[in-house]
Amino acid sequence: MFTYPYTDPMINRWSSRIIRVAVAEDHDILRQDFSEMIENRPQMEWAGAAATGNEAVELALQANPDIMLMDIEMESHQDGIEAANRLSVLRPELGIIFLTVHEDDETIYKAYTLTNARDYLVKSAEHDEIIRSIEYAYEEQKHGSSSMSSKLKSEFSRLKQTESKLIFFMSILSQLTQAERDIIKLLLASCKVEDMARLRMVEPVTIKSQINTLLKKFGMKRTKEISSLIRELNVAFIFE
Repeated sequence: MFTYPYTDPMINRWSSRIIRVAVAEDHDILRQDFSEMIENRPQMEWAGAAATGNEAVELALQANPDIMLMDIEMESHQDGIEAANRLSVLRPELGIIFLTVHEDDETIYKAYTLTNARDYLVKSAEHDEIIRSIEYAYEEQKHGSSSMSSKLKSEFSRLKQTESKLIFFMSILSQLTQAERDIIKLLLASCKVEDMARLRMVEPVTIKSQINTLLKKFGMKRTKEISSLIRELNVAFIFE
């Protein structure tokens, strides 16, 4: 069961600038350490602690903290992300700072894109770094801004999409014949079917057949989509 101190919900916390911080961490020693860290800061107030994702959600709803330090893995793998995802709907104004043992791009990407996370920190971070993160998250929350997290989400999303597209492209590349590679080279040069047929000394119908095969391999409807993907990934040099 989570624990939290009694507070009067009618108190205007914004005017006093006291930051109420809750902790969700399944390791007893770390949970106590983070809680004591908050209690020892004059501008912060400990809002309670939880040891599981379900308890974290219950704590956030009852204790009404401004910021929650949320362990990513508690009861189960990514339990914290699931809890934060629920809180994104139930308490969208809550600022969540994820705590993780190590920096895993896949996990961080999921954490940022599925939740209202403000930041993430490795658990071994110095107390001063954690405090600064809490203060920054609180300021963003107070002013209705999430510029940092929005930029991070956007960047993680962009990188993930690029990674997926590159993996897809490389899988197709291994299936291409030399003739199909030559067709792609001509597509990148904006050649028309008639020009391709003349340069390759074949009938236009042969070029059209090769293009149709290419489109099927890429799962695309137009040759412009193939050219755009290659340029987006900056891999046109492969066909030079």
